[in-house]
Amino acid sequence: MTGFALAPAPTSLEAIETTAAPAAAASDRFTINVLTAVLWISVLTQKIALPGNIELPLLALAAGVAVLIWRRRALLSPNRLMLFVTLAGAIAIEQAVFAVRRDVSLPAMLVALALYALFVFVIPLERPKILQVLRRFQTVVLFIAAMVGVDWAFQFAGRPMPSFDAFVPPAYLYQAYNYIQPLTWGAAYMKPNGFFMLEASHTSQLLAMGLVLEICLFRRWAYIAALVVAQLASFGGTGFVLLLASLLCVVPFYVRGKTLLLLVLLLVVAAAGASQTPVWHNFSKRSGELTTEHSSGNGRMVEPYTFMADRIANNRRTLVSGIGPGNGKLDLDRTSQLVINPISKAVVEYGLVAGLLWMLLLHLSVIRTAAPGVAAFVVLIQYDFLNGALIVPIHLVYCYVLAAAYSRPRR
Repeated sequence: MTGFALAPAPTSLEAIETTAAPAAAASDRFTINVLTAVLWISVLTQKIALPGNIELPLLALAAGVAVLIWRRRALLSPNRLMLFVTLAGAIAIEQAVFAVRRDVSLPAMLVALALYALFVFVIPLERPKILQVLRRFQTVVLFIAAMVGVDWAFQFAGRPMPSFDAFVPPAYLYQAYNYIQPLTWGAAYMKPNGFFMLEASHTSQLLAMGLVLEICLFRRWAYIAALVVAQLASFGGTGFVLLLASLLCVVPFYVRGKTLLLLVLLLVVAAAGASQTPVWHNFSKRSGELTTEHSSGNGRMVEPYTFMADRIANNRRTLVSGIGPGNGKLDLDRTSQLVINPISKAVVEYGLVAGLLWMLLLHLSVIRTAAPGVAAFVVLIQYDFLNGALIVPIHLVYCYVLAAAYSRPRR
């Protein structure tokens, strides 16, 4: 008899788990890489459009989800599917009833259904893997922050900012965005747009989302400092709105003690420095616009709700089925400053029932996620309040890849 005891033979379940672990890790890496590619492609090509003014990120997101379905990494969610089918049915019935009485933009309706159909698929990932996706997103944000620096470097050298429009034929540019904007009317300098972004406000919002995620999840002080500087340099008021809302509502739940104190000191120093520059004047001016009719701030934050309330209160047909997909921007009574946010656009163009079902699908998908709550918060603030984001693919990419995509793996 030897002095060595034989280890008991592994059970069949243990053998399967041992064999499956490397395969599962490789599958997770593949999923993370696909989602990373979707983020990079979407951010860098958001100014490129297909015929019909369809933003290229729609294809990037659809292709990424299709690949993950093929590899069995994206699964159908029955609850989301049921809600989406109900929404599609409501839209089809309501628009068919009144189709003969108005023009309906069929492309707008099809783009809308194609975009939100992707949300019925979920990707089972453990929390550490989701954090890897978000960490990769931070690299994208840091790259855009660097492009803000490039924009200012060119201007300080007496040269115009690099323009994406100079490299792409006008027929292939995504329309309806103000890519080049002066800091103020008649100013010599332009707001930095990060070269690849639709406009300066989108640059500011992306930087704010990245800054909030960095503060709450990763806390790399070099990243935080770089993003604070880039945010101040962006001169974008909507990014400051997102940042302020996050600092008040979610950051205190993630950051405590010395870290919170250091963060407050950093923000005080940044605010003190900003107060001596035009960025502070620009932000304070934009903040005062909320109560000023026909101003940018009022048109983005107040008028969408008064516009929606007026339309559904004074026209029963609008209440039932809306004024038709794509017709909100043609309304003669809207001002040039009105930015129709998702809830107002969905209700005004598709009717109250369809609009509420639409918002229910998006918000439940984003909130009922395995991703960190702060990711859901920042994408919803950006989606709900800061843009006309209902059928703009880049905003749906943020909602899906940063939050809505994830479910907890079944054991």
